[in-house]
Amino acid sequence: MMNRRDALKKFATFSVVSTGSVFVPTVLANTQCSNNEAIDFGSNGNDAKLLTYIKLDPMSVAKQAYAGYDRGGCMYGVFDAIIKSLADAGHEDACRFAAIPTNMATFGKGGVFGIGSICGCVNAAAMAINLLAGINQSAVSRALFRFYEKSEMPRGDSAFLTAIGAPTRKTDDGTLLEANLIGKSIAGSTLCHTSVTLWSKASQFGSSHQAKFERCAQVTAEVAYMLVTYLNQSLEGTLEAELVAPANQDCAGCHSSTAREPDAYLGTDVNSTLECQSCHSSHDMAGGVPVHEELTCSDCH
Repeated sequence: MMNRRDALKKFATFSVVSTGSVFVPTVLANTQCSNNEAIDFGSNGNDAKLLTYIKLDPMSVAKQAYAGYDRGGCMYGVFDAIIKSLADAGHEDACRFAAIPTNMATFGKGGVFGIGSICGCVNAAAMAINLLAGINQSAVSRALFRFYEKSEMPRGDSAFLTAIGAPTRKTDDGTLLEANLIGKSIAGSTLCHTSVTLWSKASQFGSSHQAKFERCAQVTAEVAYMLVTYLNQSLEGTLEAELVAPANQDCAGCHSSTAREPDAYLGTDVNSTLECQSCHSSHDMAGGVPVHEELTCSDCH
């Protein structure tokens, strides 16, 4: 079996050309790979050059993702774990997986540089899925995103925590942050700020506390675990996970995508498969003035 280091050596050699004070690395693809385009893979417009996915062990990838969180955050943790696992698998595209610089994913922590937008875990999953052949990219993506928005996380069961080596963080008085302290929450969204805020509300820990970092490290492991689970099922043709929130059917009649022009336009089109009522009240609940209308967000949050 080819390990990642050997695969990378086989994949490329680097020659450095000096131009004044500028050094330009040249990547030379190894002829053992199936084509000579060094880093040209993934969905590239209409010309998809994808890499072969082979079945992985979800728990092994989850353990790597948990450890990776400490090195580069949630997006890096998921992306690094699955890419390195595929590089270590010793198959036809191992050398190409080995050549992917997984530190490109560190930008996603905290919902992209701490902005609180899309959670880095699902962002990483989508980026990895985009590289893979042999699986239904759309179905795996939708299953994973739906899992994230509807599931209580982190799962907190002892077998899973033991397998990934968690927990590793402590409270201020030195108490290990076991599952009963971390608690669980449902994000109801794929946004980082919503996910963390609802967890903070449920756990009563602040978002800069070690408990938050432990929680997010465990969520990183759990998303990696589910990503590999769905990829394996898709590869085997057995993926039957929920892909769209069932309640969306109540909204889709008026708010689905159409090609209507203004004279026939009835209701705002919505381009989303995520749960509508996480953010939008149903029509019979809409209206009325919020009791905190006069406040700004920062007064309370």
